[in-house]
Amino acid sequence: MAEVLNNYFSSVFTREDVSKMVEAPMIFKGTDSEALNNITIDVAVVKKKIEALRSDKAPGPDEVPPRVLRHLAEELCYPLSVILQKSIDEGVAPEDWKQANVSPIFKKGSKSQASNYRPVSLTCQLCKLGESIIREEIIGHLDKNNLINPSQHGFGKGRSCLTNLLEFLDKVTQAVDAGDNIDVIYLDFAKAFDMVPHIRLMKKLEAHGIRHKVAKWIEAWLQNRKQRVCLDGVFSTW
Repeated sequence: MAEVLNNYFSSVFTREDVSKMVEAPMIFKGTDSEALNNITIDVAVVKKKIEALRSDKAPGPDEVPPRVLRHLAEELCYPLSVILQKSIDEGVAPEDWKQANVSPIFKKGSKSQASNYRPVSLTCQLCKLGESIIREEIIGHLDKNNLINPSQHGFGKGRSCLTNLLEFLDKVTQAVDAGDNIDVIYLDFAKAFDMVPHIRLMKKLEAHGIRHKVAKWIEAWLQNRKQRVCLDGVFSTW
């Protein structure tokens, strides 16, 4: 069962013909010095991130639980900051950080169909900590340069499905009050997150002013990843 699920999850991946791919339109209008080219890892930020780890979260393939990391926050914050900084400066993501134990979560329908399960990846907690720091820097860059469309509500601070619905309701109410007609089209992309094309993503990052060391690290982080499914204490092959 673990092998069947792992084969299915790994098949949901986009491989594009890059020979016909065009460059993404340049959205970032700043100079190269204003782009997000590098990130400086602060020891205090690393310590704060370690202390904020949830003790009830499961560890990744390294089997280091977050509870241990929280107890050792004072001792770990400096060496981890050095490792993260070196990783970004050299554009190399450690191989251990690119491994994931996948837990299959049943959605609905027949339990005998692999497509009715959703994969949840459990990765190294230290890597997730580094990802969180990089993510905040990217979001800060996008916000500072107004690179996120106001209509985007997902994954933004203070914005959510609720704010999206409230804004939509307000516009619909105004239109109805004015006697206008309303047509609504709902779209749901199948496997949207799993099927993000990596090469196209890198071109979009470049177009948004995320370049050099930061872009190189993200590209390295996306390459040569490994996963295995864990089901009832049994692992599939990688």
